[in-house]
Amino acid sequence: MKTIRIASLVTLALYGLGAAGFAQGMMGGPRRDPGAGLAGIFGKDKSFSAVAHTTIKDSSGNEMQMEISYAVLEGKIRTETDMAKMQGGRIPPQALAQMQAMGMDKTVTILLPEKHTGYVVYPGLKAYCELPTPTGSSATETNKPPKVERTELGKETLDGHPCVKYKVVVTPEGGPAINTLVWQATDLNSYPIQTQTDAGGSTITTRFQNIDQTKPAASLFGPPSDYKRYGSMQELMMSAMGGMPGGMPRGRSSMPPMPPGEKE
Repeated sequence: MKTIRIASLVTLALYGLGAAGFAQGMMGGPRRDPGAGLAGIFGKDKSFSAVAHTTIKDSSGNEMQMEISYAVLEGKIRTETDMAKMQGGRIPPQALAQMQAMGMDKTVTILLPEKHTGYVVYPGLKAYCELPTPTGSSATETNKPPKVERTELGKETLDGHPCVKYKVVVTPEGGPAINTLVWQATDLNSYPIQTQTDAGGSTITTRFQNIDQTKPAASLFGPPSDYKRYGSMQELMMSAMGGMPGGMPRGRSSMPPMPPGEKE
């Protein structure tokens, strides 16, 4: 059952994405609010679709790579992730195999920061659940936009695009500052085609490709109407496990605790 527990933690880490937020969770660091970070870098009203290639290196030299499809519409964020395309990090092969068997290896996350809510959607199960977005402060948190400070550092060329390089410091209301290097392509309406964040001892580099700056369809930012809704992630996972060969062991009604002394 250890594999099931690991799979559960991986699934929960996928929620609250934003490349940096997800990456830090998978490499063992704290997750940050993706809505605040993306709004500070892209702007609250930015709309686009793109594929992000992210590399994370920690202080020990461990490295993880992933591919994330993004759709952003005026603050709303949709990401699509396929665990089979991830390399390195802390995902044991047995956890990936378990997730594939459960139909949970492909994940869609939908974040609605203004409503402080979002969805985790599993196309393989035609199922979803609603979860609150991660926040960096208490229930007294306000809806104030993050403070953004930008400092120009110079000019570089990436993937053939002339860019202006900036240091961007985003400070969400009630949360810690997020320091990021940003390369804005001057031939793509100042689109930030690369970001680099140092956080929790890890360096997270994300480069965007296949950029489409037209507005994505509004229908992408909600769960499909024919998908089944579950009340919680645990309930959804229990249902997925019940559909596997052998199902849940008798007498089990929830995720088992880790044995004493066993590491995550």
